[in-house]
Amino acid sequence: MDTPTPAGPNSDTAPLGDPRRTWRVCDDRRLPALDPLAHAVRRRTPVSRREVVWDSEDRVLEGVGIELTESAGAWSLDRGSGPVPLPPDHDHDDDGDGDGDADADDAVSPPRDQVEVFLRGRTLLPVLLRDTTTTLVTVAGKDGRPRAEVADVRVDEGTPDTAVLRSARWWALSDDGGHGVVARAVERALDDAAENAGDAPGSGDDLATAPRRLPPVGRTSTARRPRRGTAAAFAVAALDALRTDLVAVEPRVRADEDDAVHEFRKVLRRIRSVLAVHRGALDRDASGALRSALATVSRVAGVARDAEVLRDGLARSAALAPAGYVDPGASGFLDAHADDLRRAATADLRRTLRSARWFAALDSLDDLVDRAPVGPDGSMPVDRFVARRVERERRRLRRVVARTPDLVGRRGPETDELERLHDARKAARRLRYALEAVDAGVDIGERHLGRLQRVQDALGAGLDAARAAQAYRDVAELARSRGEDTFAFGVLATVEHTAAEHHLRRGRTLLDRL
Repeated sequence: MDTPTPAGPNSDTAPLGDPRRTWRVCDDRRLPALDPLAHAVRRRTPVSRREVVWDSEDRVLEGVGIELTESAGAWSLDRGSGPVPLPPDHDHDDDGDGDGDADADDAVSPPRDQVEVFLRGRTLLPVLLRDTTTTLVTVAGKDGRPRAEVADVRVDEGTPDTAVLRSARWWALSDDGGHGVVARAVERALDDAAENAGDAPGSGDDLATAPRRLPPVGRTSTARRPRRGTAAAFAVAALDALRTDLVAVEPRVRADEDDAVHEFRKVLRRIRSVLAVHRGALDRDASGALRSALATVSRVAGVARDAEVLRDGLARSAALAPAGYVDPGASGFLDAHADDLRRAATADLRRTLRSARWFAALDSLDDLVDRAPVGPDGSMPVDRFVARRVERERRRLRRVVARTPDLVGRRGPETDELERLHDARKAARRLRYALEAVDAGVDIGERHLGRLQRVQDALGAGLDAARAAQAYRDVAELARSRGEDTFAFGVLATVEHTAAEHHLRRGRTLLDRL
């Protein structure tokens, strides 16, 4: 348990650091006399702090081991390793879906973006009041320097409409790290004073014999779990691991963190690939409905990711252009346009992540993992099932490759041919994901992962360049309508078109070698 050691308002020295030792105290006993142990002892004015814990009515956050608290207008989130300050939500006022707290006073409206993946539209309300009172005693040596600091901490907790429900008290010792004579003497005195503290009357009813933070409540289900070693158990395990990744990265997208959209898309693709590649291991209707719901969100995330790629690729495009062909004015216009596109696309993605359809998709994923409805092939041994499904993906990739255009000695592909190359890239990626999910003991082609990755990378670079070339042409039309010179945009479009030709030809060659 983290023990707060704030300095009092009349402090002229900083606390010595995090506590080195703590003692649980189950009664009102006083701190031992420390004056005979040091040259000077300073007792500071007690400092009180009130925290309000917020949760849904059905305690969703408590169930996953998360505590959202507010104190003096500041918000923090504790996932079990200590509170972390929370910034305000991104553009939450622009959300048309509402968050359940639209009528609440802005001063106490809790930030939701970091926990919405669990709340899913539920209303937040105060569920617990926590008062913490800390009294610090600083012990100094002959030179006047602090040698040890003792914190006497008391916590009282109760619901907003009741009196105190439980209390806890403990002592905490911090020192200067030297473990000198004064610090050792203070530690011995606290040991002696706290002896048999756990035997105090009534200690079984307070927090001194229990942690302040409740452990996460595991998801419960009355459904029968698939037998180990079966296809259904394999698919459920894969989806459960990906669900953990999803709830970890989704708040990062809401916070607009670097590379979050890219990671989010990868997790969504992997979930959809598991549902598609291992079709039949779980109930087909439930799997198909979830895959369709995630595809809708993936398309929105794809637009946001394309905008990020365009913005991040501007410097590379300009570096590949002949010297002096792209003037600073054109670069500035492109930078501003790309930033506008990215901001609009990521704001649209955040709105999607606050929508009922996204919450329903998360509920469907939970239901599929927790209920684990076995499909028509769910009882098949996993090695036989996976080998059959991977071979199916191999055949699918061969069919798609046969339809891809031959680019050797040609100019770049047309729009419909780009779509077929995109299909080939998706087929290679699906086969790679299927192979990566296979247990290491099943030798059905893991050695080909590197080849599939190179195909995916080459085609991905070519398709990104082709999209960038089209984006530059679109920007040129916009600039032309404003009466601006479009020469630089044509240069950049040509650079990306040339890059697209190179990467796509290499990708087609790698496809042939598969």
